Amino acid sequence: MKLVFLASTKPDLNWFRTYYETIFPEGLGTARLHYVKAIDNIVLNPYIGRQIGMEGLRKLPVRKTPFAIVYEVFDDRIEIVRIWDQRADPESLGFEEEAAVLE
Repeated sequence: MKLVFLASTKPDLNWFRTYYETIFPEGLGTARLHYVKAIDNIVLNPYIGRQIGMEGLRKLPVRKTPFAIVYEVFDDRIEIVRIWDQRADPESLGFEEEAAVLE
């Protein structure tokens, strides 16, 4: 299945890289491995993530990191919507329903 990263992931991926290059460089190698494994798992089993908030959105935590991949599954593709730092305010995710679930 085709994997599409939406433009909304660009600042998230920049933060992921900045976090592991400047704040926690000791975790960079492990974080990359777990991130790639999470993406691979989504491609192999698109419904592996927990359904959240708005209908169709799913969230899969990246093991041993504070990040989660927020995505949506369509018939012909998987759209990665966010690479979300879960330590952030849930309302910053932009999905009110998710904020309600986490509170």
